[in-house]
Amino acid sequence: MKYQPTKAVTGLPVAAFATPYKKHIQYNINSSYGGILIAYSIEYRKELSNMKKSIITPLAAVLCLSLLTGCNAKDSSTPPDSQQTNPPAQATVASANISDTSEAYEKLVALKTEDYKQQSVADFNQSLAPNNGDISGLLDAQADVLASISPDDKNYEFITVTLAASLDELYCEQMNDSVGLSAYLKKEEQPLEKLPGEESVAGAEITYQFVFNALYRLNYTFSDPTQITVAERDSALQKFKTEFQNYVDNLSEADLASSNIKTVLSEKADELENSLSTAKMKLSCEVENVEVHNAGEEIVNN
Repeated sequence: MKYQPTKAVTGLPVAAFATPYKKHIQYNINSSYGGILIAYSIEYRKELSNMKKSIITPLAAVLCLSLLTGCNAKDSSTPPDSQQTNPPAQATVASANISDTSEAYEKLVALKTEDYKQQSVADFNQSLAPNNGDISGLLDAQADVLASISPDDKNYEFITVTLAASLDELYCEQMNDSVGLSAYLKKEEQPLEKLPGEESVAGAEITYQFVFNALYRLNYTFSDPTQITVAERDSALQKFKTEFQNYVDNLSEADLASSNIKTVLSEKADELENSLSTAKMKLSCEVENVEVHNAGEEIVNN
């Protein structure tokens, strides 16, 4: 299926992290597809890029700061008054965004070679990084595409799994930080009846009385990145996420709302990391917090 940029999914829970490493990542949970879209924060990454460039020349820092300001203005969730009273201007901006995203998509897909899955992680990552090591352009393109890519896109796995992992590894290598991903476990039960008139609204969101969310961090290390293939790495990460979510899907509401659910999930994470770790790749998972909304009652377990 050919990629068609769409509006970013709204009304989805977003987790933003305050620690130096996690601050640069946002995780949007697409409840319609049950998938996780991982988007690098454009503002934070450009801020890092600006810091590097300011060392080289003050002029470059001024230019990057201007770009960052423009990006912040574009991402504002509150439309300016001029947009509310000038529909043609809105249409112009929307067209520009679609064009930018399409260009970003093509930039990422161009990195998908026929044998990329058989390449070592080291070789594939090296193919993404230019000689100067600046991957900010790829990170920006990744963020743009993740905001609108659909799970049925033929390049969805390559962009959201392979590139996401490799770009994160390159970024963490530059920042001398641990490599890993953060993701949500989620379960929704007891859908509420739609209000009068909502039945005919296409794409209307379903509201649930019971909503369970658990945030976890999956770190991993390679014994030698030249000896593990991209396919082996991606498979381990995908299996961990899939099997962890399947485990939650099979738990009852009472289990998920219990006071010891964080301990239960941590024990399952230990089991998965032990079964999926190999001599080439070691996994380590930490369940960071749990939130349960049950008929208006909120339970937080940090």
